[in-house]
Amino acid sequence: MYVERFFVSGLAHASYIVTSDGEAMVIDPERRVDGYLDYLAKNKLSLKEIFLTHPHADFVAGHAELAARTGAPIFISDQAPATFAHQDLKEGDRFKVGSLEITVLHTPGHSPDSICLCVYQNRGPVAVFSGDTLFAGDVGRPDLRDRELPATDLATRLYDSLFNKLLKLPPETKVYPAHGAGSLCGRQISSAPFTTIGQEMATNWALQLTNQQQFVDAMVSNLPDRPVYFGRSVTINLRGAPRFSELPEIERLEISEFDALRQEGGTVLDLRAPALFGDAHIAGSLNIGIASPSFAVWCGFFVNPDLPILLVADYESEVEHARLELARIGFDQILGFIPADDLGETLQITQIGARDFVELLESGQRPTVLDVRSVPEWTQDHLEGAVNIPLPRLAQRTGSFPRNAPLTILCGSGYRSSIAASFLEAEGFERLSNVMGGMHAVRHATRPRLVSLERAETALTWEI
Repeated sequence: MYVERFFVSGLAHASYIVTSDGEAMVIDPERRVDGYLDYLAKNKLSLKEIFLTHPHADFVAGHAELAARTGAPIFISDQAPATFAHQDLKEGDRFKVGSLEITVLHTPGHSPDSICLCVYQNRGPVAVFSGDTLFAGDVGRPDLRDRELPATDLATRLYDSLFNKLLKLPPETKVYPAHGAGSLCGRQISSAPFTTIGQEMATNWALQLTNQQQFVDAMVSNLPDRPVYFGRSVTINLRGAPRFSELPEIERLEISEFDALRQEGGTVLDLRAPALFGDAHIAGSLNIGIASPSFAVWCGFFVNPDLPILLVADYESEVEHARLELARIGFDQILGFIPADDLGETLQITQIGARDFVELLESGQRPTVLDVRSVPEWTQDHLEGAVNIPLPRLAQRTGSFPRNAPLTILCGSGYRSSIAASFLEAEGFERLSNVMGGMHAVRHATRPRLVSLERAETALTWEI
């Protein structure tokens, strides 16, 4: 048996090709499938099956295109209301890939239709592909399908799937999860590419909660914020996404075309770094820099998936990168782009250096400071007198500040604070400034008064 892992940073999505004796299966493929096709061709492998461990919420999968381009069948749980051509899976179903035997485990909890795939070699279990049921260091959150079933019901099912199925496997069984550190599908997911059942039994925080009620209570408490597009992704995955390879090229627009489309409504998404955006940008535009691995995640929080998108960029390569990252979350409605040098009338948002910011704090003209970092970052240290609103919750809290008062925005590096500043400017805030380098730079400037607190027991360890 050989396992090849494909990893999409930012979304922290792991997919796999498993091979044996010239045959292969693909598990949880991403939207762009060229990597799998290249690997199969290079190694002269015959693709026998495509498996979805569940209809994912955080990314749009490429199962439909991969099946169309290879002829391989798609398999998904019989509990999933999938409408694409597929074959149903149920508990105990078995498949062959070369000399390997694959057994299906029905493991609801993260979703009502989750499965795991247990791989047997020489009649013994050697690996389990656990989807979003079991991660390295964590377990799947049970609330992403709460429109179908209450999170407490799914948490109860998750307990059964973990303690009465997966943990019954031999401790040396390798575990290959669908996500790594940074994914919103868990809280404390490790960056380890794989783990073992025994390692998780010994160290996974959730698996120490052997009392079912304690486990359920913990699973539905202190969950990370989730973007609104999650439910939409499930719907797309259940019907199969359009082929990424056939999406139209993104056209370069003249300023007159760009302005006309902008007047019709939609999102102007500026892909540049915060300093460049702050220096000159179109009114109402949203700054989410493409250079960050978390670009797609933040687009999922702030970009309306049902409205068309217009891009602003310095280079066409940035546009192509954005096209892929947006497609990975199902945002295909890009109308075109304009080079930043072609922008007409522009606005500015003040970019303030850390030392100037510290001097401002010590002056008699101290502004209101909005810290948009996550709860655990704020818990570790923060500026005295600052207000903490984690960035995912900002849209619900814009009424917390007067729109005509000075507001200085801070995060860890200056990236998230620029997202916040652009969002607030579009909401009518007039006197904004962004701290370049964020708290990292502030700590290295002449030190202001920092408040350090013990980490709260309930604080989330998730951050982006």
